[in-house]
Amino acid sequence: MKRSIFLVWLTISLAANSQSTDSIFSSFGRAGFPCHRTDSVHIMSNGRDKFDDLVRHIAQAEKYVHVEYYKFWNDSIGNVVLEALAERAAHGVEVRLLYDAFGNNGEAPGCTPEFLKKWRERGVRMEGYDPPSFPYIGSALHRDHRKIVVIDGKICYTGGFNVADYYIHGRETIGPWRDMHMRMHGEDIAMCYERLFEKLWNKTTKEGLCKPSEEPLATDWEGGIKTYVVSREPGKKSADMRIAFSTAIDSARERIVIVNPYTMHCRRVRKALYRALKRGVRLQYMTSYVSDHNFTTDMTGVEMHRLEKRGAEIYLYHGGFHHDKVMLIDDTLASVGTANMDCRSMKFDWEVTAFMKSPELTARLQRVFDGDLPMSTKLTRENYPLLYTGGQRRFGTFMRLFKGLL
Repeated sequence: MKRSIFLVWLTISLAANSQSTDSIFSSFGRAGFPCHRTDSVHIMSNGRDKFDDLVRHIAQAEKYVHVEYYKFWNDSIGNVVLEALAERAAHGVEVRLLYDAFGNNGEAPGCTPEFLKKWRERGVRMEGYDPPSFPYIGSALHRDHRKIVVIDGKICYTGGFNVADYYIHGRETIGPWRDMHMRMHGEDIAMCYERLFEKLWNKTTKEGLCKPSEEPLATDWEGGIKTYVVSREPGKKSADMRIAFSTAIDSARERIVIVNPYTMHCRRVRKALYRALKRGVRLQYMTSYVSDHNFTTDMTGVEMHRLEKRGAEIYLYHGGFHHDKVMLIDDTLASVGTANMDCRSMKFDWEVTAFMKSPELTARLQRVFDGDLPMSTKLTRENYPLLYTGGQRRFGTFMRLFKGLL
Protein backbone atom coordinates (compact mmCIF):
# COMPACT_ATOMS: atom_id res chain seq x y z
CA MET A 1 0.00 0.00 0.00
CA LYS A 2 2.80 2.44 0.92
CA ARG A 3 4.56 1.75 -2.40
CA SER A 4 1.33 2.39 -4.32
CA ILE A 5 0.80 5.71 -2.52
CA PHE A 6 4.39 6.72 -3.27
CA LEU A 7 4.04 5.87 -6.97
CA VAL A 8 0.85 7.93 -7.26
CA TRP A 9 2.65 10.87 -5.61
CA LEU A 10 5.65 10.39 -7.90
CA THR A 11 3.55 10.54 -11.07
CA ILE A 12 1.71 13.67 -9.91
CA SER A 13 4.86 15.50 -8.82
CA LEU A 14 6.73 14.70 -12.03
CA ALA A 15 3.79 15.85 -14.10
CA ALA A 16 3.80 19.19 -12.29
CA ASN A 17 7.55 19.77 -12.45
CA SER A 18 9.92 18.50 -15.12
CA GLN A 19 12.95 16.81 -13.55
CA SER A 20 16.57 16.55 -14.60
CA THR A 21 17.99 13.16 -15.61
CA ASP A 22 19.69 12.89 -12.20
CA SER A 23 16.37 13.53 -10.50
CA ILE A 24 14.53 10.97 -12.57
CA PHE A 25 17.15 8.36 -11.78
CA SER A 26 16.72 9.17 -8.10
CA SER A 27 12.98 8.70 -8.58
CA PHE A 28 13.63 5.32 -10.21
CA GLY A 29 15.63 4.34 -7.16
CA ARG A 30 12.93 5.45 -4.72
CA ALA A 31 10.40 3.45 -6.73
CA GLY A 32 12.45 0.33 -6.07
CA PHE A 33 14.05 -0.20 -9.48
CA PRO A 34 17.59 -1.62 -9.14
CA CYS A 35 20.52 0.41 -10.44
CA HIS A 36 23.55 -1.27 -11.99
CA ARG A 37 26.84 -0.38 -13.64
CA THR A 38 27.30 -1.15 -17.33
CA ASP A 39 30.93 -0.92 -18.41
CA SER A 40 30.19 -0.57 -22.14
CA VAL A 41 27.40 -1.02 -24.70
CA HIS A 42 27.53 -2.17 -28.31
CA ILE A 43 24.39 -1.61 -30.37
CA MET A 44 23.31 -3.67 -33.40
CA SER A 45 20.57 -2.56 -35.76
CA ASN A 46 20.39 -5.45 -38.23
CA GLY A 47 19.95 -9.17 -37.84
CA ARG A 48 23.12 -10.33 -39.53
CA ASP A 49 25.31 -8.21 -37.29
CA LYS A 50 23.41 -9.32 -34.20
CA PHE A 51 23.60 -13.05 -34.84
CA ASP A 52 27.22 -12.95 -36.06
CA ASP A 53 28.12 -11.10 -32.88
CA LEU A 54 26.13 -13.48 -30.66
CA VAL A 55 27.59 -16.65 -32.16
CA ARG A 56 31.11 -15.24 -31.91
CA HIS A 57 30.72 -14.53 -28.19
CA ILE A 58 28.99 -17.86 -27.49
CA ALA A 59 32.08 -19.56 -28.95
CA GLN A 60 34.18 -17.83 -26.27
CA ALA A 61 32.04 -19.02 -23.32
CA GLU A 62 33.95 -20.86 -20.59
CA LYS A 63 31.40 -21.51 -17.83
CA TYR A 64 27.80 -21.08 -18.96
CA VAL A 65 25.46 -19.60 -21.54
CA HIS A 66 21.87 -18.80 -20.57
CA VAL A 67 19.45 -17.96 -23.38
CA GLU A 68 15.85 -16.70 -23.18
CA TYR A 69 13.75 -15.75 -26.23
CA TYR A 70 10.08 -15.30 -26.98
CA LYS A 71 10.51 -17.04 -30.35
CA PHE A 72 13.17 -19.59 -31.20
CA TRP A 73 12.58 -21.21 -34.58
CA ASN A 74 13.83 -24.42 -36.13
CA ASP A 75 15.30 -22.73 -39.19
CA SER A 76 18.76 -21.89 -40.48
CA ILE A 77 19.66 -19.16 -37.98
CA GLY A 78 18.11 -21.09 -35.10
CA ASN A 79 20.25 -24.09 -35.94
CA VAL A 80 23.38 -21.92 -36.31
CA VAL A 81 22.87 -20.57 -32.79
CA LEU A 82 22.13 -24.06 -31.43
CA GLU A 83 25.19 -25.52 -33.14
CA ALA A 84 27.33 -22.91 -31.38
CA LEU A 85 25.65 -23.72 -28.06
CA ALA A 86 26.07 -27.48 -28.55
CA GLU A 87 29.75 -27.02 -29.36
CA ARG A 88 30.31 -25.25 -26.05
CA ALA A 89 28.23 -27.86 -24.20
CA ALA A 90 30.56 -30.53 -25.61
CA HIS A 91 33.41 -28.67 -23.88
CA GLY A 92 31.69 -28.70 -20.49
CA VAL A 93 29.95 -25.32 -20.68
CA GLU A 94 26.50 -25.31 -19.05
CA VAL A 95 23.91 -24.35 -21.66
CA ARG A 96 20.28 -23.53 -20.82
CA LEU A 97 17.73 -22.20 -23.29
CA LEU A 98 14.26 -20.94 -22.38
CA TYR A 99 11.63 -20.08 -24.99
CA ASP A 100 7.97 -19.11 -24.76
CA ALA A 101 5.95 -22.25 -25.43
CA PHE A 102 2.80 -20.32 -26.33
CA GLY A 103 4.63 -17.95 -28.67
CA ASN A 104 6.12 -20.90 -30.59
CA ASN A 105 3.03 -23.11 -30.50
CA GLY A 106 1.49 -23.83 -33.90
CA GLU A 107 3.86 -21.48 -35.73
CA ALA A 108 6.14 -23.50 -37.99
CA PRO A 109 9.01 -24.03 -37.83
CA GLY A 110 8.75 -23.97 -34.06
CA CYS A 111 10.12 -26.13 -31.28
CA THR A 112 8.74 -29.59 -32.09
CA PRO A 113 9.40 -32.60 -29.82
CA GLU A 114 11.87 -33.98 -32.36
CA PHE A 115 13.70 -30.67 -32.54
CA LEU A 116 13.97 -30.48 -28.74
CA LYS A 117 15.12 -34.09 -28.43
CA LYS A 118 17.90 -33.56 -30.97
CA TRP A 119 19.45 -30.60 -29.18
CA ARG A 120 18.90 -31.89 -25.66
CA GLU A 121 20.88 -34.98 -26.59
CA ARG A 122 23.71 -32.63 -27.59
CA GLY A 123 23.77 -30.94 -24.20
CA VAL A 124 21.48 -27.94 -24.76
CA ARG A 125 18.87 -27.79 -22.00
CA MET A 126 15.83 -26.45 -23.89
CA GLU A 127 12.63 -25.74 -21.97
CA GLY A 128 9.39 -24.04 -22.95
CA TYR A 129 7.84 -21.56 -20.54
CA ASP A 130 4.14 -22.16 -19.77
CA PRO A 131 3.08 -24.71 -22.45
CA PRO A 132 -0.51 -24.03 -23.62
CA SER A 133 -3.15 -25.90 -21.66
CA PHE A 134 -6.91 -25.61 -21.40
CA PRO A 135 -8.51 -23.09 -21.01
CA TYR A 136 -5.43 -21.29 -22.49
CA ILE A 137 -6.29 -17.88 -20.99
CA GLY A 138 -3.31 -17.79 -18.63
CA SER A 139 -0.86 -18.79 -21.36
CA ALA A 140 -2.30 -16.26 -23.79
CA LEU A 141 -2.13 -13.37 -21.33
CA HIS A 142 1.25 -13.85 -19.65
CA ARG A 143 3.83 -14.56 -22.34
CA ASP A 144 7.58 -14.52 -21.88
CA HIS A 145 8.39 -11.73 -24.32
CA ARG A 146 11.93 -11.14 -23.04
CA LYS A 147 15.11 -11.64 -25.07
CA ILE A 148 18.11 -12.29 -22.84
CA VAL A 149 21.47 -13.99 -23.30
CA VAL A 150 24.01 -14.06 -20.46
CA ILE A 151 27.53 -15.42 -20.98
CA ASP A 152 29.75 -16.27 -18.00
CA GLY A 153 28.23 -13.51 -15.90
CA LYS A 154 30.21 -10.91 -17.85
CA ILE A 155 28.25 -10.20 -21.05
CA CYS A 156 24.53 -9.94 -21.67
CA TYR A 157 22.38 -9.30 -24.73
CA THR A 158 18.90 -7.81 -24.89
CA GLY A 159 16.68 -5.97 -27.35
CA GLY A 160 14.03 -6.68 -29.96
CA PHE A 161 15.46 -9.56 -32.00
CA ASN A 162 14.05 -13.06 -31.59
CA VAL A 163 15.69 -16.07 -33.25
CA ALA A 164 14.25 -16.69 -36.72
CA ASP A 165 15.42 -16.32 -40.31
CA TYR A 166 13.09 -13.42 -41.05
CA TYR A 167 15.05 -11.23 -38.64
CA ILE A 168 17.80 -11.39 -41.27
CA HIS A 169 15.94 -11.86 -44.55
CA GLY A 170 12.66 -10.09 -43.78
CA ARG A 171 9.23 -11.30 -44.81
CA GLU A 172 7.69 -11.25 -48.25
CA THR A 173 4.55 -9.42 -47.09
CA ILE A 174 6.27 -6.62 -45.14
CA GLY A 175 9.82 -6.41 -46.50
CA PRO A 176 13.07 -6.14 -44.51
CA TRP A 177 13.00 -6.48 -40.73
CA ARG A 178 14.42 -3.49 -38.85
CA ASP A 179 15.32 -4.00 -35.20
CA MET A 180 17.65 -3.02 -32.35
CA HIS A 181 19.72 -5.13 -29.97
CA MET A 182 22.61 -4.41 -27.63
CA ARG A 183 25.49 -6.24 -26.02
CA MET A 184 26.23 -4.98 -22.52
CA HIS A 185 29.54 -5.59 -20.76
CA GLY A 186 30.16 -5.66 -17.02
CA GLU A 187 29.67 -8.14 -14.21
CA ASP A 188 27.13 -6.00 -12.38
CA ILE A 189 24.74 -5.58 -15.32
CA ALA A 190 25.27 -9.15 -16.56
CA MET A 191 24.40 -10.64 -13.18
CA CYS A 192 21.25 -8.50 -13.06
CA TYR A 193 20.03 -10.13 -16.27
CA GLU A 194 21.27 -13.50 -15.01
CA ARG A 195 19.03 -13.23 -11.98
CA LEU A 196 16.06 -12.44 -14.23
CA PHE A 197 16.79 -15.54 -16.31
CA GLU A 198 17.23 -17.73 -13.23
CA LYS A 199 13.91 -16.67 -11.75
CA LEU A 200 11.91 -17.72 -14.80
CA TRP A 201 14.03 -20.83 -15.40
CA ASN A 202 13.36 -21.96 -11.84
CA LYS A 203 9.66 -21.19 -12.24
CA THR A 204 9.56 -23.28 -15.43
CA THR A 205 11.73 -26.25 -14.48
CA LYS A 206 11.53 -26.26 -10.65
CA GLU A 207 15.26 -26.95 -10.93
CA GLY A 208 16.51 -24.25 -8.56
CA LEU A 209 19.65 -22.86 -10.14
CA CYS A 210 22.44 -22.00 -7.73
CA LYS A 211 21.88 -18.30 -7.31
CA PRO A 212 24.84 -15.89 -7.43
CA SER A 213 25.72 -14.13 -4.23
CA GLU A 214 23.75 -10.95 -3.68
CA GLU A 215 26.55 -8.40 -4.04
CA PRO A 216 25.84 -4.76 -3.07
CA LEU A 217 24.64 -2.67 -6.01
CA ALA A 218 27.34 -0.74 -7.80
CA THR A 219 28.25 2.71 -6.50
CA ASP A 220 31.30 3.48 -8.66
CA TRP A 221 30.12 5.03 -11.95
CA GLU A 222 33.42 6.49 -13.20
CA GLY A 223 33.95 5.17 -16.71
CA GLY A 224 30.68 3.22 -16.59
CA ILE A 225 27.03 3.77 -17.45
CA LYS A 226 24.44 4.12 -14.70
CA THR A 227 21.67 1.69 -15.67
CA TYR A 228 18.26 1.07 -14.17
CA VAL A 229 16.83 -2.28 -15.21
CA VAL A 230 13.04 -2.50 -15.11
CA SER A 231 11.57 -5.98 -15.30
CA ARG A 232 7.84 -6.46 -15.72
CA GLU A 233 6.63 -9.67 -14.09
CA PRO A 234 3.01 -10.83 -13.79
CA GLY A 235 1.83 -10.42 -10.22
CA LYS A 236 4.35 -8.69 -7.96
CA LYS A 237 5.80 -6.28 -10.55
CA SER A 238 2.83 -5.99 -12.86
CA ALA A 239 2.78 -2.16 -12.96
CA ASP A 240 6.53 -1.50 -13.00
CA MET A 241 6.99 -1.12 -16.76
CA ARG A 242 4.24 1.43 -17.31
CA ILE A 243 5.34 3.30 -14.17
CA ALA A 244 8.92 3.45 -15.48
CA PHE A 245 7.96 4.68 -18.95
CA SER A 246 5.49 7.27 -17.70
CA THR A 247 8.02 8.48 -15.10
CA ALA A 248 10.73 8.86 -17.76
CA ILE A 249 8.33 10.70 -20.09
CA ASP A 250 7.26 13.04 -17.27
CA SER A 251 10.93 13.89 -16.69
CA ALA A 252 11.48 15.27 -20.21
CA ARG A 253 12.28 18.96 -20.45
CA GLU A 254 12.97 19.44 -24.15
CA ARG A 255 12.66 16.33 -26.30
CA ILE A 256 11.38 12.76 -26.39
CA VAL A 257 12.25 10.34 -29.21
CA ILE A 258 10.36 7.04 -29.39
CA VAL A 259 10.72 4.19 -31.87
CA ASN A 260 8.27 1.33 -31.37
CA PRO A 261 6.22 -0.97 -33.60
CA TYR A 262 3.09 -1.43 -31.45
CA THR A 263 1.66 1.83 -30.18
CA MET A 264 -1.66 0.97 -28.52
CA HIS A 265 -0.71 2.86 -25.37
CA CYS A 266 -2.04 2.07 -21.94
CA ARG A 267 -3.76 4.95 -20.18
CA ARG A 268 -0.84 5.85 -17.90
CA VAL A 269 1.68 6.15 -20.76
CA ARG A 270 -0.76 7.91 -23.09
CA LYS A 271 -1.56 10.54 -20.44
CA ALA A 272 2.17 11.06 -19.81
CA LEU A 273 2.70 11.71 -23.53
CA TYR A 274 -0.19 14.18 -23.57
CA ARG A 275 1.26 15.99 -20.54
CA ALA A 276 4.65 16.25 -22.24
CA LEU A 277 3.12 17.77 -25.35
CA LYS A 278 1.05 20.18 -23.28
CA ARG A 279 4.14 21.57 -21.53
CA GLY A 280 5.92 22.09 -24.87
CA VAL A 281 8.20 19.06 -25.06
CA ARG A 282 9.09 18.05 -28.61
CA LEU A 283 7.88 14.48 -29.23
CA GLN A 284 9.27 12.62 -32.26
CA TYR A 285 7.63 9.22 -32.65
CA MET A 286 8.57 6.66 -35.31
CA THR A 287 6.54 3.55 -35.98
CA SER A 288 5.96 1.20 -38.89
CA TYR A 289 3.45 1.96 -41.61
CA VAL A 290 3.15 -1.79 -42.18
CA SER A 291 3.01 -4.44 -39.48
CA ASP A 292 3.33 -8.20 -39.08
CA HIS A 293 -0.28 -8.12 -37.81
CA ASN A 294 -2.70 -6.37 -40.16
CA PHE A 295 -5.07 -5.13 -37.46
CA THR A 296 -2.27 -3.33 -35.60
CA THR A 297 -1.64 -1.16 -38.68
CA ASP A 298 -5.17 0.24 -38.45
CA MET A 299 -4.97 0.71 -34.67
CA THR A 300 -1.60 2.43 -34.99
CA GLY A 301 -3.02 4.91 -37.48
CA VAL A 302 -5.76 5.99 -35.08
CA GLU A 303 -3.40 6.21 -32.08
CA MET A 304 -0.76 8.19 -33.97
CA HIS A 305 -3.35 10.57 -35.42
CA ARG A 306 -4.46 11.46 -31.89
CA LEU A 307 -0.87 12.26 -30.89
CA GLU A 308 -0.28 14.25 -34.08
CA LYS A 309 -3.32 16.42 -33.37
CA ARG A 310 -1.73 17.36 -30.03
CA GLY A 311 1.52 18.41 -31.66
CA ALA A 312 3.64 15.26 -31.90
CA GLU A 313 5.86 14.65 -34.93
CA ILE A 314 4.81 11.23 -36.22
CA TYR A 315 6.99 9.35 -38.72
CA LEU A 316 5.63 6.27 -40.48
CA TYR A 317 8.54 4.04 -41.49
CA HIS A 318 8.09 2.45 -44.92
CA GLY A 319 11.45 0.69 -45.38
CA GLY A 320 10.05 -2.61 -44.08
CA PHE A 321 8.88 -3.50 -40.59
CA HIS A 322 10.46 -1.39 -37.84
CA HIS A 323 10.58 -3.50 -34.65
CA ASP A 324 12.90 -1.28 -32.51
CA LYS A 325 11.97 -0.58 -28.89
CA VAL A 326 13.90 2.61 -28.12
CA MET A 327 13.19 5.80 -26.18
CA LEU A 328 15.47 8.84 -25.75
CA ILE A 329 14.96 11.66 -23.24
CA ASP A 330 16.72 15.03 -23.47
CA ASP A 331 19.97 13.77 -25.04
CA THR A 332 21.05 12.00 -21.84
CA LEU A 333 18.67 9.11 -21.08
CA ALA A 334 18.30 6.13 -23.40
CA SER A 335 16.12 3.06 -23.01
CA VAL A 336 16.45 -0.15 -25.01
CA GLY A 337 14.64 -3.37 -24.23
CA THR A 338 11.91 -5.83 -25.11
CA ALA A 339 8.79 -3.88 -24.12
CA ASN A 340 6.46 -2.51 -26.75
CA MET A 341 4.48 0.67 -26.14
CA ASP A 342 1.25 -1.28 -25.91
CA CYS A 343 -0.99 -2.72 -23.22
CA ARG A 344 0.30 -6.26 -23.72
CA SER A 345 3.84 -5.35 -22.76
CA MET A 346 2.80 -2.90 -20.07
CA LYS A 347 0.15 -5.04 -18.37
CA PHE A 348 0.58 -8.74 -19.18
CA ASP A 349 3.88 -10.06 -20.56
CA TRP A 350 7.26 -10.75 -18.97
CA GLU A 351 9.45 -7.87 -20.20
CA VAL A 352 12.72 -6.13 -19.43
CA THR A 353 14.00 -2.66 -20.39
CA ALA A 354 17.24 -0.88 -19.48
CA PHE A 355 17.20 2.89 -18.82
CA MET A 356 20.74 4.24 -19.20
CA LYS A 357 22.27 7.61 -18.37
CA SER A 358 24.64 8.04 -21.31
CA PRO A 359 24.85 11.09 -23.59
CA GLU A 360 27.16 9.12 -25.89
CA LEU A 361 24.74 6.19 -26.28
CA THR A 362 21.81 8.56 -26.66
CA ALA A 363 23.68 10.37 -29.46
CA ARG A 364 24.41 7.08 -31.23
CA LEU A 365 20.77 6.03 -31.08
CA GLN A 366 19.72 9.50 -32.23
CA ARG A 367 21.91 9.10 -35.32
CA VAL A 368 20.20 5.79 -36.07
CA PHE A 369 16.82 7.51 -35.76
CA ASP A 370 17.89 10.36 -38.03
CA GLY A 371 19.17 7.84 -40.58
CA ASP A 372 15.71 6.27 -40.75
CA LEU A 373 13.89 9.55 -41.39
CA PRO A 374 14.43 9.50 -45.20
CA MET A 375 12.58 6.16 -45.25
CA SER A 376 9.64 7.59 -43.32
CA THR A 377 6.55 9.63 -44.12
CA LYS A 378 5.56 12.37 -41.71
CA LEU A 379 1.93 12.02 -40.67
CA THR A 380 -0.18 15.17 -41.05
CA ARG A 381 -3.85 15.98 -40.78
CA GLU A 382 -3.90 16.36 -44.56
CA ASN A 383 -2.35 12.99 -45.47
CA TYR A 384 -3.96 10.94 -42.68
CA PRO A 385 -7.11 10.17 -44.77
CA LEU A 386 -4.86 9.27 -47.72
CA LEU A 387 -2.65 6.89 -45.72
CA TYR A 388 -5.51 5.20 -43.86
CA THR A 389 -8.82 4.53 -45.61
CA GLY A 390 -12.16 5.18 -43.97
CA GLY A 391 -12.54 1.45 -43.38
CA GLN A 392 -9.14 1.27 -41.71
CA ARG A 393 -9.93 4.23 -39.48
CA ARG A 394 -13.25 2.75 -38.38
CA PHE A 395 -11.76 -0.70 -37.83
CA GLY A 396 -8.80 0.76 -35.93
CA THR A 397 -11.13 2.73 -33.67
CA PHE A 398 -13.19 -0.40 -32.99
CA MET A 399 -10.15 -2.61 -32.32
CA ARG A 400 -8.78 -0.11 -29.78
CA LEU A 401 -11.54 -1.40 -27.49
CA PHE A 402 -9.63 -4.68 -27.28
CA LYS A 403 -6.09 -3.32 -27.33
CA GLY A 404 -5.33 -4.67 -23.87
CA LEU A 405 -5.77 -8.26 -25.03
CA LEU A 406 -3.91 -8.19 -28.36
